[in-house]
Amino acid sequence: MASGRGKAGRKPKAGARYKCGRLRPVREQGNDRIAALAARFQPFQGGKAGQWVRDSAIGRAWAVGLLDGHDADPSAIRDAGLGYAARYWSNYPTAAGVANYEGVDRRGRGLTGGGADPGGLAFQRLDRAIAATGRASYEAVQSLVVDTHWSPQDNPAWLDRLINARLVHAGVHADGPFPTTADFDRLKLAVEGLLATVRGERTRSTRPIARSGNLG
Repeated sequence: MASGRGKAGRKPKAGARYKCGRLRPVREQGNDRIAALAARFQPFQGGKAGQWVRDSAIGRAWAVGLLDGHDADPSAIRDAGLGYAARYWSNYPTAAGVANYEGVDRRGRGLTGGGADPGGLAFQRLDRAIAATGRASYEAVQSLVVDTHWSPQDNPAWLDRLINARLVHAGVHADGPFPTTADFDRLKLAVEGLLATVRGERTRSTRPIARSGNLG
């Protein structure tokens, strides 16, 4: 004989819901270090620098305004650094692939097998532009974007000190030392190297397209 008691349904999942009753998706905040990192930079860029702050040292430099005050948009300098680092490691998959500073053709076998930059031609153009600004600028760019590429939550020590000063100025607590004159000089050199690539790409984009044949 049936007891008349209905079969128990599944227990509803806990969590915030839309008015229609559907569960709202849970936003992934990442690990504690990444969440804390994003929170520290909340006062900058209208609170919208989260992705850049989490993903790169140059993104954090951009967020606190260290790339401001030049003849190019700060975001263009940031993107130039990120693009150069990505192409660098596509051409030099291991440290053994990196030759000396003066080398003319230092290409290695890339991780991407060519991809959007077959033969590494775009990388070679950017690399030459940075090298033309001098050894000190070249090495500063390497320190800012290349050496940190595989450890996106880490900064070079000189950048840490520069960021500390900006955080404190914005009312955010920061432990650690503050920048020296040498740190500001290192930043200036890195930006000069990246500006060379920004200006070069700007020139390429405005260069007239060569046409063949009789135009009449």
